[in-house]
Amino acid sequence: MTTDQKTFRRYLITVFEDQCSDIIRTMMWMSNHFQRWPHTVRVAYHRLSIAERNAVVREVLVNGD
Repeated sequence: MTTDQKTFRRYLITVFEDQCSDIIRTMMWMSNHFQRWPHTVRVAYHRLSIAERNAVVREVLVNGD
């Protein structure tokens, strides 16, 4: 896992926990509040390919952490 993936993963897990482990709510919140993301997370997210982003989401869904 790349550094950018790890950055995105940490933030995704934080939001996932804040949204009571509801992935649909997590994705909606992240989509609706993109401008509120920390700058480092936004930069990391933009540098990731779609496949890399999906790998992070898949890992969080499968492992739950």
